[in-house]
Amino acid sequence: MKLLNSLIFFFAAFLMMAQNKNLKRESVLDSIVHIEDSIHYSVPILPRLCDYMDSEKGFINIGNCNLFVEMEGEGVPVVLVNGGPGGTHHYFHPWFSRLKNSHRIIYYDQRGTGLSDFNPGSGYSFRQAVDDLEKLRTHLGIQRWVVCGFSYGGGLAQFYTATYPEHVMGLVLISSLPLSESDLFEDEQQKYISEQEQKKRETLIKEFVNNNLSLEAFLFNLALNGDWKRQNFYKPTQAEMVRSARYEWINDTDFNSVMSEDYRRYNLRGVFDTC
Repeated sequence: MKLLNSLIFFFAAFLMMAQNKNLKRESVLDSIVHIEDSIHYSVPILPRLCDYMDSEKGFINIGNCNLFVEMEGEGVPVVLVNGGPGGTHHYFHPWFSRLKNSHRIIYYDQRGTGLSDFNPGSGYSFRQAVDDLEKLRTHLGIQRWVVCGFSYGGGLAQFYTATYPEHVMGLVLISSLPLSESDLFEDEQQKYISEQEQKKRETLIKEFVNNNLSLEAFLFNLALNGDWKRQNFYKPTQAEMVRSARYEWINDTDFNSVMSEDYRRYNLRGVFDTC
């Protein structure tokens, strides 16, 4: 019953986050097309949201790698696994702080991303990322925790749960596909992108490929020109776009391609029938 109440609270708080959004804020359903008159070759400077948080911050050595970890709150432990491959924990700020009165929230950057070490060891792999998470749990002295995965991180969360079920009290997936082949799920990231926005995206890609745009500026321009519709329902504020471009996509060279390829090797169909 304690676990059930915890998960109910978790989902209720998440729904409250959505309901508390300004209902007049532009959403993908408005189908508004916005194209900037020019390209922004620099990105405004804004501090990380972490800098404003009253949380424990630091590096935890898991053997051959230092993982950057933040923790806040007390109660049922929840570890947040970010997407990508190649995203960072910053994506979860400031939303999950609303759970801190009843949960111990654990944010971390996976090896090769964010503020953690870019140390592949014997090579970046899906299994290595899962074992890193288990080493983090052991170091923190947590017996069982709720594992919450977003997007690609949901795949890691599923594989972790299947590998270490005795240490998982709940699995929460946000915008994540099952780690198995299925005809029931289709990628709709491009569903709300207009033809004009797609053409602008192609122009920006050329600028980036020709080294005229830094990665941060590339991501910032994409968001300003409608690309925010791929992974958001409500249009982010410009400040949110700035922080997203600066802090939410930091990873080692070829990290995304290596992990994406390894990720596709796994198929957990049927595994959770007995988990």
